[in-house]
Amino acid sequence: MDQVELWQEKTYCSLMGWALAIAVLCSLVWQGVLVLAAYIRLLPANPTLYYLLALVGYYIAALPLGFRLCRPVPAPPMDRRRLTPRLLGRWLVIGIALMWVGSLAGSWVNELVYRIAGLQPVDTVTETFTMLPAAVTVLGACVFGPVCEELLFRGLLARRLARYGQRPAALVSALLFALYHANLSQFFYAFALGLLLAYAYFYTGTIKTPILLHMLFNAYGSFVVLLLPESGLLPVLYVLSWPVCTIAGMILLARGWKRQVWAHGSGTPSIQTIFCNIGMTAAVVVCFVETALQFL
Repeated sequence: MDQVELWQEKTYCSLMGWALAIAVLCSLVWQGVLVLAAYIRLLPANPTLYYLLALVGYYIAALPLGFRLCRPVPAPPMDRRRLTPRLLGRWLVIGIALMWVGSLAGSWVNELVYRIAGLQPVDTVTETFTMLPAAVTVLGACVFGPVCEELLFRGLLARRLARYGQRPAALVSALLFALYHANLSQFFYAFALGLLLAYAYFYTGTIKTPILLHMLFNAYGSFVVLLLPESGLLPVLYVLSWPVCTIAGMILLARGWKRQVWAHGSGTPSIQTIFCNIGMTAAVVVCFVETALQFL
């Protein structure tokens, strides 16, 4: 790759990095505006209202800006394959397995870091959802969030990073997806699910597939439990479903490992090209800053 091509590729990657950095900055700035509005009593102390307004600030401005910024970046064509119920079920079980294993790892690391810092361990995600009505949880975690996050991380980032090959695109977009969640308890399973969602996107060639899977994952992990009674057989079956799906998912993942389908890209994949530019550096830095703010 000559110097002109290297400069062009770094420019493309920088634009994608800036798209993510802008999304995170929109989130931080909008949260600051909401906190200030609550402080000066322009906004009532209502967690539901705050959450809904926060969703608007996270995505409504960030997504159009991100896509406009990345317009010059070429998006390679993708093959289309039909999503069958069997394939959807397979990915769903594998995803549940990845969620459970990643969640256990994230909870352990999150607690360890809090204790090293001399602070009481806090799970901000669980705390947030316990304060919200079920309908708001569905709207945010199971509808609005999955649609917007898939448009950003798969439709925008992974699709354009696929010029270096779909496998590197999946790895990089999954890492950025995990960093974007800005908390240690979600990092590991967000990374694992990011890989699966990127693969499903590339395999079927349509953004509808990862959106649907993302909705199902979030519903199973956060919404289903809200519908269960406090006692009885159903809560027990739900708890048992996690290790059962984990065992089944790991078996399915191992059996299908060699049958994976990844397309090669026209460009040469290079970590230096992808990350050693101002845009990607800014994206990683603001994600780390947002994560650090959780400990303050």
